[in-house]
Amino acid sequence: MTASTPTPRSRRHLPLIAGGTALAMSLTACTAGEQQEITTVSGTEETILRVAHVYEEQHPVETCGLATVQDSLAGSGVSIETYPSGQLGTEAESLEQVADGSLDVAIAGPSFLGAWHRPAELLDGAYFLDDIEDFIDKSEDPAITGSLTELRETTALDPASLWYYGTRHITSNEPINGPEDLAGVKVRTPDAQLYLDNIAAMGGTATPMALDELYMALQQGTLDAQENPVPTIESANLFEVQEYINLTGHIVQSVHLVTNDAVHDRLSEKQHAHLDAAMADGAEAVRECIQTQEAETLEQWRADGTITVNDDVDREAFADRVREHLPAQVSWGELYLEAQGNP
Repeated sequence: MTASTPTPRSRRHLPLIAGGTALAMSLTACTAGEQQEITTVSGTEETILRVAHVYEEQHPVETCGLATVQDSLAGSGVSIETYPSGQLGTEAESLEQVADGSLDVAIAGPSFLGAWHRPAELLDGAYFLDDIEDFIDKSEDPAITGSLTELRETTALDPASLWYYGTRHITSNEPINGPEDLAGVKVRTPDAQLYLDNIAAMGGTATPMALDELYMALQQGTLDAQENPVPTIESANLFEVQEYINLTGHIVQSVHLVTNDAVHDRLSEKQHAHLDAAMADGAEAVRECIQTQEAETLEQWRADGTITVNDDVDREAFADRVREHLPAQVSWGELYLEAQGNP
């Protein structure tokens, strides 16, 4: 897709952060075939990199993660312009742009990386992770790190930094307590195959749709339900068009900051070091912000009834059903079962 130029109000100019050497590689790339964009800041040449994501401007990925990158990279000679709210396309489209060199950094979930290398989506398997601590532990598992290495070696994409995105729950207009309540329910998911497989394994019917189309679809009754982490439900105002948030906790989700080798080639060794530190700071900051927002927002919703918080969800019943149905649908089914202690 051709990247459109956002309005000055919604385009954000920030210096960048993430976590890991690989992201340092990602942040230097320019549009393929175009001259690197340079601007002079206080007499110093500065490399400007474009970072795109689909989340609203008020989402913690933007306000905490990328804002921390901004602070950490001050004076490094590298800065970023962020393009939130899907201005440059969907997650899938932004990954295509990174691959062809027309975008420097895309933020996308493991399920979208699975379109390029299926094992890279393992972290997004429903009920693969129990909680944030399990997320931190398993992100260092050889099954995860190995699949990302294979992705780097076999594609034009480099998943450089892993950030916590939040724990996904299902919102609906009727309470959903177990798999039987999802029968016949049309649940919106992002447009990646694993999301469809997850919802089917949980007992529902998945309908892929872009995030910026979701509010109207729920308002008009085109869809019955959707699934997202609390900060996304909050920032997209989905509580206005749904009656319940059912705490299914089916995905403890991450997103990757994805770049390519062309970006790496344009950074000096010193800039790489700044980016490494900045990415690590960003990963920590966004995790803390999202965990805080998840807890505080649920507490507020319980208190004021903005949306009914349904704690009476049989997560084990959902997890059992997923473990029965999902592994046969994916190439990494054996790894999934082994990690659950069910070889």
